[in-house]
Formats: sequence, structure tokens, C-alpha cells
Amino acid sequence: MKNQTNLSSIQLMLFIIQTQIGVGVLGLPFSVFSISKGDAWISVLLAGIVVQLLITTLWVLGRRFPAKSLFQYSIQLVGTAGGTFINVSYVFYGLLVTSLILMYSTAIIKTWVLTLTPKWIIMFLLMGTAIYLGKELLPDICNVYVVVSVLIFFLILISIVVLIIYPVDWRYLLPIGQSGRINILKGIKEAYFSMLGFELLLFLFPYFQHNGERSVLFSASMANLSVTLIYTFLTIVSLITFSPEELVIVPQPVLYYVKSLYLQVVERIDLVFVSLWVVSVITSLTSYLFLSTEGITHSFMRIKRIKRSVITIFFGSLSFIIALIPNKEAEMELYNKWVINTSYFFILVIPFLLLGISFVFKKKERGENA
Repeated sequence: MKNQTNLSSIQLMLFIIQTQIGVGVLGLPFSVFSISKGDAWISVLLAGIVVQLLITTLWVLGRRFPAKSLFQYSIQLVGTAGGTFINVSYVFYGLLVTSLILMYSTAIIKTWVLTLTPKWIIMFLLMGTAIYLGKELLPDICNVYVVVSVLIFFLILISIVVLIIYPVDWRYLLPIGQSGRINILKGIKEAYFSMLGFELLLFLFPYFQHNGERSVLFSASMANLSVTLIYTFLTIVSLITFSPEELVIVPQPVLYYVKSLYLQVVERIDLVFVSLWVVSVITSLTSYLFLSTEGITHSFMRIKRIKRSVITIFFGSLSFIIALIPNKEAEMELYNKWVINTSYFFILVIPFLLLGISFVFKKKERGENA
């Protein structure tokens, strides 16, 4: 694959960070605490370790075909029919995740900020912004991600302020290991959804391989480390701010402890927090729209003649329609579980299958900067 521009390792790291940090950052402490209790922070750390192992596996697969993305070497490994099926499957995977992010982010915004606004309007505004950015090429998307990444610092800063001025109780973390090994391991699955985004390395590898294969692994690893530490920090802040009895009934603990802050300059600092968080939601939507757009253009030659913006608008509109279907929280939870279970196929089964085939049949290519 020909590089569109000289993309840097920092841009790869920030792309993965911006994709991973999204809807899950607000509800992660609640969902993991429901399983792991006071050891939720341990589950988040372990989830980061599991993700790191998966990132290394995806990197090993990518470095065997450094100049190609999965959309290209899948056909080389399993044939035209099998490769096209895999590519189209990833296109729909991106579509499903986009709908899921849109669905949950809209529910949170409607609950906390725009309570009287119809959900389709909120979805339209979010998706419209994501389409506007997603129709661009990767270098332009990366440049925007670099600029908005500074907002993540402010999200962390607000949480640090909570630690300083809000009465917290560190004893809520004790005794360590109280929930048992089984529950801690089960909590990893709950933290998994918030870690999604690293799998885009399968498609980003050729754009950044000119920096060196080890540099790609380092950038993806640093992105995962940053996200894991941020999630662990937010989880710990939630655990020591709310009692175990309170956390059970607080679905977005991050927003609740931010709302408790009182600053003379800002009356509702939680609205400021939501405003910053919305940017991360839009970048996550953009990344998965990029995945679907890239997949369909690489799978079918005729579609390459169609303008990229038209394809992005099509997938954005389709995600918008899918996100409108669930009306009840139970339906959203069902859809969420279905997407998460489906993601295992795209993050575990297919990559390991392709990696195994490449080793067995000794299929590989050397890149320019191996």
C-alpha cells in the first residue's frame, strides 16, 4: 500500500487512543464494579494486559504483510471468495460498533444534558460531525485527532480535582482481592468493551510501517498503556468517592462525582465534562466509519469509482437507522451483548486463523522498513 503521507508514530498512538476512549469511559467503573466490586481496578489493569497480548498478536500478523492491510492480505491467504467474505464481515462489524457507540452516547447526552431533545436529533448531530471528518483520508483524520487529544488531559484534570477537594475514602479499596479471583477475571470481560479500538491496527499497519515495524508495536502498546492507566485511575476515583452501596445505583459514576464539584467560576462542571467527552465519542465514531469505508473500497473495484464521501455518508446513515431501532434499555443491553460477543470473532478468531495460515503455508512479504 502506498503511503498517503509521512504519518508519524505519535499519530498512530493518538489514533488508537481516540478510538478506544469513548462511551465506555463514563460507565466503566459501574459495569466492572457490578462484577468485581472493590477489585474493579484490578480487573481493568488485567484487561489492559489481555489487550496488550492481542495487540502483539495483531502486530505479528501485520508485520508478515507490512505493506498491506487485512483487507488485502486476507484475499492472498484464503482466496478471493474467502477474503471478500472476511472483508465484508469487517465492514459490517464497523457498522455495528458505530451504531452501538451512537446509541449509548445519545442515551447519556439525553439523560444529562438535552433531556427534552428527541434522540434522533442528537444522533443526527453526532453522526453528521463524524461523517464530515470520516470522509477524509487517514492523514487528515490523524491531524484532527492530534489536535483534540489535548482535551483528554482536561478530563483527567477534572478527576484529579475531585481527589483533592472531595472527601474520599481509600478504605473502600480494601481488602485487596476481596471479590475473589473468579469475579476479578469476570470483570475483565466487562472492561473489554471500553478497550475496543485497538483492532484497527490490522488496517492501520501499512500506513505507518515506514516508521519501522517495532515502532508500530511501540506506538500501539503506548496507546494501550495510556488508556489502561486512564481507565484504572477513573475507576479508582469512583471506588473511593462512592460507597459500595452507592456505586450499585450510579450508572455513570464519573459524571456523578464531577457533578458534585462546586466551583465559583463554573456552576455545572459536569456539563463541561460532557462537552469534552463528546469529542471522544465523535472520534470513535469516525474511526469505525473509516474502517467500513476502507473495507468496502478495497473489497470491490467498482466501488472505488464512487466518491469516498458518498460511501461514508451511506454507512453513517445506515448506522444512524440501526441506532434508532432499540427503544428500551433492555433492547440496548441485548444489542450491546450481541456486538461484544460478535467482536470476539473479528478480534480473536479471524486474526488467529489468518496468522496460522500464514505460518503453515509460509506466506509473508517483506516491507520497505522491516
